[in-house]
Amino acid sequence: MTFRLTPAKLPRLSEREVIRACLDLLALRGYFVVRVHSGTFKSVDDRRWIKGAPKGTPDYACLHARRPGFLLEFKRPGAKPSPEQDTKHFEIRIGYQLAIGTVDSVEGMLAWLEQHERNFP
Repeated sequence: MTFRLTPAKLPRLSEREVIRACLDLLALRGYFVVRVHSGTFKSVDDRRWIKGAPKGTPDYACLHARRPGFLLEFKRPGAKPSPEQDTKHFEIRIGYQLAIGTVDSVEGMLAWLEQHERNFP
């Protein structure tokens, strides 16, 4: 009898599952996270249009009592930001000196967060 010690193939997480896990991680680290809706939306009663943040704005604002806040953009695993997102993120970084994380996995979120928090223990 022979045994092969190979890692089990884990199912790939959906984008929704990645976002949920990352938001849970941020909550555990003491971040208050708010969804930032961008674009234009029709109201529930269909009587008016609602204008959100400018197109390309990151998905979430993450605030903390002792550490600098940051904006967070989620992408599907392997996906890249659109040209509009690249432009808007550049404007925010340069104009407002805000950090923006772009992540497509829980591991990516953890790595980015470790780097962000390194200077603010």
